[in-house]
Amino acid sequence: MQLTQEDNLLIQTYMTTSFLFELKNNEFLKSDYYKNVQFEDNYLKENLPLIGIDNQGTLLITLYSMLVIPKRLLSQNYSNEFAKLNNVVDSIKSNAESNYKSDNRQIDFIRHIRNSVAHAKVTFIPNVSVTFTDENNGNEICTITIPLVKIGIFCTELQKVFMKYIETLKANKAK
Repeated sequence: MQLTQEDNLLIQTYMTTSFLFELKNNEFLKSDYYKNVQFEDNYLKENLPLIGIDNQGTLLITLYSMLVIPKRLLSQNYSNEFAKLNNVVDSIKSNAESNYKSDNRQIDFIRHIRNSVAHAKVTFIPNVSVTFTDENNGNEICTITIPLVKIGIFCTELQKVFMKYIETLKANKAK
């Protein structure tokens, strides 16, 4: 089975963001390799250990790569998984408010987080929380706040959607 351009984009997105988290999980910035490797940008090498691999920028890149880019490609085929992601956000959020008419029964957390990330409407309270704000012409506003200690739960569940997608590709290729 030949991979489509879309498949390739999703796989590379998943692999790149997962690689960053694997580096973090394996304490790469504390490794002898990191200490001895030569960087073109010495400022980067000196300061990256101060902010870590799992910083605010990494979260935004991850969410952009895993929510904004593949939205149409994944959400249609994995609608049940995206519904479960909404439940995950509902269980880990510290606050959520919406006056969107479409949210009159239940807030669509994934849609609002995706829109917030796509429009760079994300604010952080360092070491405390991240707040996603989705606005529609200033008339409708949704804010979702997630404690930083729980954001990894959301990222891990989002990663599972990608893993299921990749497993489906592998199964189709084996046929």
